[in-house]
Amino acid sequence: MSAKLRLFCLLALSASPIVFQGCEQSCNQSLPSSSASTPSSTDSDAQESAESKLVSLKVEGMTCPSGCYPSVKSAIAKQKGVLDIELAPQKEADVIDNPIVFVKYKGKLDLESTLKAISRAGFEAQEVPN
Repeated sequence: MSAKLRLFCLLALSASPIVFQGCEQSCNQSLPSSSASTPSSTDSDAQESAESKLVSLKVEGMTCPSGCYPSVKSAIAKQKGVLDIELAPQKEADVIDNPIVFVKYKGKLDLESTLKAISRAGFEAQEVPN
C-alpha cells in the first residue's frame, strides 16, 4: 500500500467510521501494521528477487482499501511462503476500482488453499496473468 493511501486511510479512520458502497464490512477497522521488514543490503534484495515468484489475483467484491483489502491481505499473509502482498494501483484513493492483488512468494504457493482462505474472508478470487 502506498504511503499516501495509508495516510489517507489512517486519517479517514481516525475522523469517523466509514462504509464504502459495496463493501461488505464496516471499514472502520484499524489497518494492520506491516510485518514485512525491508532488508538493508542490496545483495539480499537481489537474492530475494531471484528466488521469489509473483502471482496476480483478481478479488471480486473487494471495493474499499480500508476494510476489504486488509481482510484479503490478512488471509493471504497466513499462507506458507508468502513474502509480500500489494494492491494494484488504483485511480482513486478511497475506492478499489482495480481489484488485483499481487502476491510475492518463495517456494511453492498452494494456490487452492490461498483462494479458499480468501473465500473464508468473504471474497472470491481467481488467478489472472501477470
